Amino acid sequence: AAEYSLIHNGKDVWGYDSASNEVYHATVDEADAKERSRQQPPATPKDFAEEALKAVDDTTSVKVDGTAQVAGRDAYRLVVEPKQSGSTVGAVSIAVDSETGMPLKFTLTPSSGGSAVVDVGFTKVSFDRPDASTFDFTPPKGAKVTEDTERGRGHGDFGTKPERGPKSEEDLAKGLDGLRMLGEGWNTVAAFDTGAGAGLPTEEEIGGDLGGFLGSLGDQVKGDFGKGTVFSTRLVNALVTEDGKVYVGTVTKDALVKAAEAGK
Repeated sequence: AAEYSLIHNGKDVWGYDSASNEVYHATVDEADAKERSRQQPPATPKDFAEEALKAVDDTTSVKVDGTAQVAGRDAYRLVVEPKQSGSTVGAVSIAVDSETGMPLKFTLTPSSGGSAVVDVGFTKVSFDRPDASTFDFTPPKGAKVTEDTERGRGHGDFGTKPERGPKSEEDLAKGLDGLRMLGEGWNTVAAFDTGAGAGLPTEEEIGGDLGGFLGSLGDQVKGDFGKGTVFSTRLVNALVTEDGKVYVGTVTKDALVKAAEAGK
């Protein structure tokens, strides 16, 4: 029957644990809070839709294709598809609320067909504005209140500046040996060197049951780059070559091999 509440209201963040009757209070910088929120992985249909629409360029087809009912609301279907062949992405379908323009459902289907790889949508939605009092919090009588400054952490975990990721491909390349982006649009492949000087041992090199087991985990391929192993999912494929280079992308195995040959 214990309760734990977390309330973010403007610059104030409250945490309350009824089991210990303790309250934690911190203040946050709004700019940092927005930046932290921006760096969170997508969770809602709106988040996924924004990420997909960032990829729209000359290699992309965008069209309205019919209507739908999502969470009891009328919506129209926005379909985003690669124009190029070779992508493992078949299509992205976004159900957009016809009244508010809010994405209600996001579905990504692979080019190989079958069930969706990503399917995120609301089953119930309300656009009513919550009463401001919903976010009011007053520490219960007798509760121990700890301010973040008492922990000697300045603005505390809630207010510290988030660690920012690399700002460019060049910054990211510093952490990987010579990261390169090959191709364009939906067929873009990331390539980098592990620095090991050698890739995974081949099935023939290992031999026996272990070699057969490792061989079953991936497909052996060869080309102008030499030999390698392709590890596949329904959306992402990765090629590890015998000299320790890695090629990764949302492209088919054949497209990955061609990218490795072009990037040799």
